[in-house]
Amino acid sequence: MRIPRIPARLGIPALAVLVVGAAALSPTAQAKEQSAANPAAAPAAASAVPEFDHVVIVLFENTNYETIKGSSKAPYFNSLAQQGTLFTNSFGITHPSQPNYIGLFSGSQHGVTGDDCTNLTGDNLGQQLAAAGKTFKAYSEGLPKAGSRDCKSGKYRRKHAPWASFANTAGASTHVPFSAFPTDYSKLPDVSFVVPDMCNDMHDCSTGTGDTWLQRNLDGYVQWAKTHNSLLITTFDEDDFRSVNQIHTVFVGDHVKAGHQSSGSINHYSVLRTLEDMHGLPALGEAARKSPITDAWSGSTPGGSTLFADDFEADRGWTVNSAGADTATSGAWERGDPEETRSTYGPKQVKQLGTTVSGTGALSTGARAGADYSSNDLDGGVSSVRSPEIALPAGGSAPNLRFSYNLAHANNSDADDYIRVRVIDGEQTTTVFERTGSPDEVAGAWQNATADLSAFSGRTIRLEIQAADGGTASLVEAQVDDVTITG
Repeated sequence: MRIPRIPARLGIPALAVLVVGAAALSPTAQAKEQSAANPAAAPAAASAVPEFDHVVIVLFENTNYETIKGSSKAPYFNSLAQQGTLFTNSFGITHPSQPNYIGLFSGSQHGVTGDDCTNLTGDNLGQQLAAAGKTFKAYSEGLPKAGSRDCKSGKYRRKHAPWASFANTAGASTHVPFSAFPTDYSKLPDVSFVVPDMCNDMHDCSTGTGDTWLQRNLDGYVQWAKTHNSLLITTFDEDDFRSVNQIHTVFVGDHVKAGHQSSGSINHYSVLRTLEDMHGLPALGEAARKSPITDAWSGSTPGGSTLFADDFEADRGWTVNSAGADTATSGAWERGDPEETRSTYGPKQVKQLGTTVSGTGALSTGARAGADYSSNDLDGGVSSVRSPEIALPAGGSAPNLRFSYNLAHANNSDADDYIRVRVIDGEQTTTVFERTGSPDEVAGAWQNATADLSAFSGRTIRLEIQAADGGTASLVEAQVDDVTITG
């Protein structure tokens, strides 16, 4: 039967209701499937650049490449070069500072030749990301307040913050003080820029000052990034006018070659092109004349060929209750724009997120908020939904599953409550991911997960997502977004 649809909210496409339920599925059970009318979408085009979950770019000031490389005054910079890839022919694009920042952010210097405050219009990386349903934020040390367009304040300088010069990225939601940089790195946007103040960026203070600042403030992220599909880029706007504008640039993080030196010539436009390719964005201005950086990545990247991808913006052919065994009494999975729910007791936490990882669509156990926080939560057992068939090629790179999920619950939850991903391979069913409840209040939060699917190479599979409110009835909300298999 056709999947029923619930009415659209104002300005929001209708949600496809995925009716699910509550008992474990039998791999051999035969039941009529409820299937969407549209077949699965064709795989996205392959990219030579990994698609990272988070990228942080840190910009320093006016320092020659040779001042950093191998210097005892920059031990942390050199440690990062050993942990990742150092670009031995990286260059600024001009002098002085401001047009370098503007070029990196927008693919053009926009006629800017000095450091005076300027107001610009046009496309830029932040605007591109927002238009694609992705997130961007800049963290400027010393910024007097979020969204400030002051030309200078204390040790803060707007000439080092190009997003503040573009009206479409200058707001309080996209330009904030560095003190707002999260300690929970999973809460970072897709792309972040970090700009130290005029001392810590080495403009007015020593190389050692900047080196110490970088280690103190970003090493935690660096070590986390290595195991969380994330990337740090450190670079400089320009040299100190004593060379050919050669600067020190390093990539470090997950899927980055360690101890590698790349000798290819790159500049700020090359970095912009790489960030754009990473997120499937068109190249802006001079970035279109550059090739993306491809030789920094290790063989095990999540960005090779995309074998399957669903951001839940459209109907891709998922089916519900495939084995006819689902018994959940409420909280049916729905595809669409979810409404936030918040508990009214105790800490009054957000449970179901009203935001998605990308775009406006996600899978949620009851996307509508209802009359109160418990109206559309998952109750009574297990709810399931299966993907269309996915062919995994034999040989080549090992297939890897990536997705984002939310599992939120009240403090009477236990291990009978869970979100689970299973691989259906013929009559065999294998659990490749599971998170269970606990006797704690857990607020809603998007988290990233991966699973190795190499055991299924050369086979045609389906993914099954299950969420359960088992055992003692408790408040449970589950969501999934951006499911991707690469190989």
